[in-house]
Amino acid sequence: MNTFPNIERKPEQRGFSVEPTGEAVLIGSVASGYPLLNKLFTYDPEIIKFELPAVIDADKITVMQFYNDNKDVPFYWYNDQARETIEVCFYSQPKCRLDGRRDLWRITIELIQVSP
Repeated sequence: MNTFPNIERKPEQRGFSVEPTGEAVLIGSVASGYPLLNKLFTYDPEIIKFELPAVIDADKITVMQFYNDNKDVPFYWYNDQARETIEVCFYSQPKCRLDGRRDLWRITIELIQVSP
């Protein structure tokens, strides 16, 4: 299994989020005053969202090439906040925008955990 590339920039703490999907329980109509709860799954994966600031062109190409090669398969990603490696896949395509200069990029990445 592949591992997310090690590039010069690390995820920015501001805006870093890890949230469960909320799809493990289906909530039915509450018209009667009581919600109908239906537990679908015992595992609720987390969605990890972060930005990589001031990424140079070469690292942007590396990240986008990794996305193109691994957009449909799980891979390992090291979570610096929790100090652990987890198995994830891309939840959406990385979004790249200029970051103050023509040669620096801000890349937004969303991953979803695929195993507990």
